[in-house]
Amino acid sequence: MADKISIEGISYIVERIVERAREAVEESRENREDSFKDGRALAYYEVLDILRTELSVREISLEKIGLSFDLERELL
Repeated sequence: MADKISIEGISYIVERIVERAREAVEESRENREDSFKDGRALAYYEVLDILRTELSVREISLEKIGLSFDLERELL
């Protein structure tokens, strides 16, 4: 098993999470009364926010990773 993951590997993982987050937000917006769907969308936002913060601290380009968009505007 590899000890390190490439930027491309991180980017792929983030891309999958972002895709699911966008789906969760869309589902949440379609049914505002479903608190589970709201919570799911918020959880994806929180995961991506943590990733963005940790990658920034490590000076990894958010643009290369696919996290340079406005999380709050798009996912909240």
